Amino acid sequence: MGKFSLLLIIIIGLIVQTASAVPLSFTEAVAKMEANNPALASAEEEILQKEEELKSAQGLRYPKGELEMKQTFLNSPIEISIDPIPFSYEVQEKQFTKGQIKLSLPIYTGGRISAANEVSKHRKTEAIAQKEWTRFQLLTELAQRYYGLNLARQNCKVQTLKRELMEKHVDRAERLFREGIIAKVELLHAQVELAKAKQEEASAQRDISIIMEGLNNLLFENDTWEPSSELFILNSDPPIDSFKESINDTHPAMSILSSKVAQANAGVKAEKGANRPTVYLFGMHEVFKDDLTLLDPTWAMGIGLNYTFFDGFQGKHKTASAKALVRKAEYMRIKIKKDLESLVIKRYEEMKKAREQWESFDTTLQLTAENLRVRTKAFEEGVSTSIEVVDAVYQHSRAQLGRLKSAYDYDVALFQLLEASGQSSRWQDLMSQVQVIEAEDEKTLPPS
Repeated sequence: MGKFSLLLIIIIGLIVQTASAVPLSFTEAVAKMEANNPALASAEEEILQKEEELKSAQGLRYPKGELEMKQTFLNSPIEISIDPIPFSYEVQEKQFTKGQIKLSLPIYTGGRISAANEVSKHRKTEAIAQKEWTRFQLLTELAQRYYGLNLARQNCKVQTLKRELMEKHVDRAERLFREGIIAKVELLHAQVELAKAKQEEASAQRDISIIMEGLNNLLFENDTWEPSSELFILNSDPPIDSFKESINDTHPAMSILSSKVAQANAGVKAEKGANRPTVYLFGMHEVFKDDLTLLDPTWAMGIGLNYTFFDGFQGKHKTASAKALVRKAEYMRIKIKKDLESLVIKRYEEMKKAREQWESFDTTLQLTAENLRVRTKAFEEGVSTSIEVVDAVYQHSRAQLGRLKSAYDYDVALFQLLEASGQSSRWQDLMSQVQVIEAEDEKTLPPS
């Protein structure tokens, strides 16, 4: 592919992308994700399911009404004979219909109904916490992709600046070669590096398309986005204790585990209740009175008791199993709490490290800009080589990219820290305390 063709492709790509790109702030991206992402919709349906299960468990306290209908056919009527008198009385016809309305109301179940309600209540709490935890995880993933797209666009700007600097360097080299100040090898070297810069610019364009697809996948849309929220660094980092202290029952992950512990405790109550008697009220009323026999009542009511006094020690072992499940859930809760505390420290240190790298690159950038100015001027005067100018261009580009990449690492580490500490909802407050980081353009370079 010729140089002109490659440049034309880059220019057309930039024009098309700029013309069709839709501005998108991070706040807008969050709103789109929360409205469109099926993971959150699925989590919401889980909450609704648990709400219905809770209502079902609450229904165990209410009376239970049943209607039973039977049409019966006998081989012959049922009769009562009176010996020695030759007389018989028909008790039941050959064909008859029975219909009963039955009512029952539990009075005492050994705590099983209460345990079932507790389990359902805590399952709903778990579903709510799980949705919040899913939202936090998606928010972190969105930050990675959104600011990753921003970084890719900033990288493209840096590559474009590098290509523009190399074009100017080639122009100078051609002029100096014509004037006999530099050798042809110097000109060839500059031209080779310009071709390389153009190729890297084209590669940066392709990176944007790849990352754009990842962002669209998360937003469940299909568009070309122009991130309007820039990479950033907080003006000052909050103290680590403000993150560690939030690892309590309000943390979604901890809330999930606390709910599991509560469910396990309710399971113990249910198993203990299974070893106790059940007491209930009952009543019935016959619908088809004409088919009743002399022995069948029209209605009946009373109180009943059901108690299993021996089940082969099943109840004992089920209770022991339920208690073991409680201990398992409690140990898991302790472990996850410790893991989250360690993760908070790790993410906080990663954030601090990214800030230190950004500060280092920010300082280096000033040095590389000055070095580029000096090398360019020296080349004009014939006392510097093309290799030295190219090296200066690349050093300046690397410093720019390092500064942007460290800002991106800082942003990702911050959102990961918020997720680990269960404070992802705090991101909007922090966005009011940031320093925006952008790629420098040629106007910011020292004059040559």
